[in-house]
Amino acid sequence: MTNKEKLKAQLDALRQSFIEQLPKRLDTLESHLQKWCQTWDESARVEFHRAVHSLVGAGATFGCEALSNVTRTLEQQLVSVDLARDLDVVEAMLQQVRVAIQQVGQEVDCEDFELPAAAVPRTSRCGRVVYLLEDAEKSGENLAIKLEHFGYKIDLFVSASDLTAATRIQRPAAIIAEIVLLEGGVAGIDVIKAINAEQAESIPTIFISDCCDFEVRLESIRAGGRAYFKKPLSIEPLVDMLDELTTIEEVQSYRILIVDDSRSQATYYASLLGQAGMETELVTDPQQVLEAIKAFSPELVLMDMYMPYCSGVELALMIRQQPAYLGLPIVFLSAETDRNIQLDAMSMGGDDFLLKPIKPINLIKSVSIRAERYRGLGLRMSEDSLTGLLNHRRVMEALTQEVARISRHGGCASFAMLDIDHFKWVNDHHGHAMGDRVIKSLARLLKQRLRNIDVIGRYGGDEFAVIMPETPLAVAVRVMDEVRQGFAELLHHAGGQDISVTLSGGLAAAPAIGDVDKLRETADQMLCQAKYKGRNQVVTVDTPD
Repeated sequence: MTNKEKLKAQLDALRQSFIEQLPKRLDTLESHLQKWCQTWDESARVEFHRAVHSLVGAGATFGCEALSNVTRTLEQQLVSVDLARDLDVVEAMLQQVRVAIQQVGQEVDCEDFELPAAAVPRTSRCGRVVYLLEDAEKSGENLAIKLEHFGYKIDLFVSASDLTAATRIQRPAAIIAEIVLLEGGVAGIDVIKAINAEQAESIPTIFISDCCDFEVRLESIRAGGRAYFKKPLSIEPLVDMLDELTTIEEVQSYRILIVDDSRSQATYYASLLGQAGMETELVTDPQQVLEAIKAFSPELVLMDMYMPYCSGVELALMIRQQPAYLGLPIVFLSAETDRNIQLDAMSMGGDDFLLKPIKPINLIKSVSIRAERYRGLGLRMSEDSLTGLLNHRRVMEALTQEVARISRHGGCASFAMLDIDHFKWVNDHHGHAMGDRVIKSLARLLKQRLRNIDVIGRYGGDEFAVIMPETPLAVAVRVMDEVRQGFAELLHHAGGQDISVTLSGGLAAAPAIGDVDKLRETADQMLCQAKYKGRNQVVTVDTPD
């Protein structure tokens, strides 16, 4: 079976389950009406109305059009009905509901539908193997060493034929090619043209040369060159370009929280969104929504309007009372056709209103568009503009979440504070532009050397913070010391000379220190000790003093 066939089979099974539950739902409907007639209580009227509305939406969702239409008519009559006077009208409509339920089994299965491609965004990771063509072997070796400090694996070739043969065996993430080779002319450009002619897709290429003639640069572009650097090379811009060219995209699903007291309908929408590559969490009890948002960190809440105990609008207002969730998209999905009610719902916390039934492709597009916008806005608000790392606020939020995770589920984590040594001297003697390049170099090194699950942030100025989940303190010390050594080996080109810069670090760990503020203070104290002891070292403590 294809994925679409599997999904249709799953939706048909949900529809069949809904049909089997209809007699019980009819009993509930009649029970609510009887209670209303006996007590004339407003809460009984609300429960009867909610039960009718639920059948309107569920009937539409599961393709039971006749049932949905008759219950919609009943719902519309309830707006102005005087039960004492019009009970016979309500009873007559209820009889039509009974007939529609009996005839449901005669309707066709769920209709065929169109699905878009997976509605998932892309995030970045880097391929690390780069081929370097440089027939001046010594120069090539020096450049390879510098680039390897930034986490790249450099394979050096002094022969164009050897490079061509290597690309036939393994495709690199990128090629750096000298233009002027011993073969004469622009042999470097010619060999890249020949290599790419054999490839299904051109290999990203950076050309380097002493020459800066317009014609040569033009030929490099025609050969598919993505960048051109004139010697002597400045390593930081070259590495920036390599980072850009070697990005490989990988899937990261949108997270959607579905809130609906009907588990069958919630499962229906979760199946559709899951088919499109989204990660979903289902909540059928409104009282659990705030905790679910905290634990799941959704990028959109898809919510029913009418639920027992708490309406969707009331729940949206409750969510909006939490400052952290003011921007979280809330989309109502309901059979409510009154436009004034829809607008009122959006004015009290909702961002959009989708009407049941909704075509799967429209549901997926509506959800993915809003989730993408929310994620993009969140990234811009949480990232440091210079380095692309998390900012101070987001680092501390992540540390709080990690400590809470350890408290609930056990495990461990290490927290590191890093600071560039004598950074003021770098700024004073080489300028703030040079200082920015040094900061970006450390940010890049941290991203290359640490795991995807590690949280890296720019804490402020030249200070960085790293959270390493499930990492014992001894392991974290070793990792941070390797980062320290790698950073000290980096050369930064400044005013015709290469300079090196060092860093100091302080570490602390949870659960040995279970309080977030104490954990941060302890790591900061260890950083101060590293500075006091002479800098260019990592200092740690197992437990608080």
